[in-house]
Amino acid sequence: MSVPAPIADHAELDTEPVPLHEAYAYCEAIVRANEENFPVASRFLAPERRLALYAVYAFARTADDVADADAPTAERLAALDRIEGALLQALEGNPRGPVPTALADAVDRFTLPAEPFLDLLAAFRDDARNATYATWDDLLRYCRGSANTIGRIMLALHDVDDLDAVRASDALCTALQLTNMWQDLGRDLERGRLFVPLEDLRRFGLDPESMTRPAQRTHLTRLLLHECAGTDELYEHGRPVTRFVPAPLAFQLRATIIGGRAVLRAVAQRGWRVLKNRPTLSGWMRARVLAQALLGFDR
Repeated sequence: MSVPAPIADHAELDTEPVPLHEAYAYCEAIVRANEENFPVASRFLAPERRLALYAVYAFARTADDVADADAPTAERLAALDRIEGALLQALEGNPRGPVPTALADAVDRFTLPAEPFLDLLAAFRDDARNATYATWDDLLRYCRGSANTIGRIMLALHDVDDLDAVRASDALCTALQLTNMWQDLGRDLERGRLFVPLEDLRRFGLDPESMTRPAQRTHLTRLLLHECAGTDELYEHGRPVTRFVPAPLAFQLRATIIGGRAVLRAVAQRGWRVLKNRPTLSGWMRARVLAQALLGFDR
């Protein structure tokens, strides 16, 4: 099943009802098209939860693609408004289109909270506006919508509501989001996006206009080391989440922590070079991450 272009995906949300099996197949096609970004360990989850995760991921992926589309801000915001309208309509029992249909079924079947999905769309609206963040706390507030929401949905999917688990999940999800920001610094700057807190730029003698110039490389490296250190602290706070969840999810989370920290170390090692040399995990490193997760390691 083919997956349409992002804006087109949501330009025709008022479609006829879609059979549930076709809706889930459509969501799975979106996952397969973005396999690199979908956790490999998710294959170890129970089939019914994996299907629900397909629906959650498809919703997040298509909305994120809309926010990132090469289109005017107003058009992207309007498309996100249509996604929210379709979501609310689906949650009220009248889904239209494959992703809302599968997602409504997953929400109903596993009693998932609706609020995280709305928070996610609020964060995507920030993306569509190319928002910047004055302080570290402002950036963390963005991460609460763009990343922590997915962690909370995953916990709900597994009937975990312990407050310590939620706190650890929030820390881990924020750490993963920040790691991706530092990893993608060069790509984001080319697209006109800046996630580094403006107060941190000033602290290290940088500004958005000159931070990529050769003369600023030492300052940029020091800045990235600072951001990576703060991010690694969040990974440490997130590690306990594996103690609160079922074994298959704990395995996935251990692999996620190990892989995320490996990428973060690579960013710190490359410093300013991350602008042109985006770190990723090789196939060998991915296999090593899974092996370490199976053995119970989480560092």
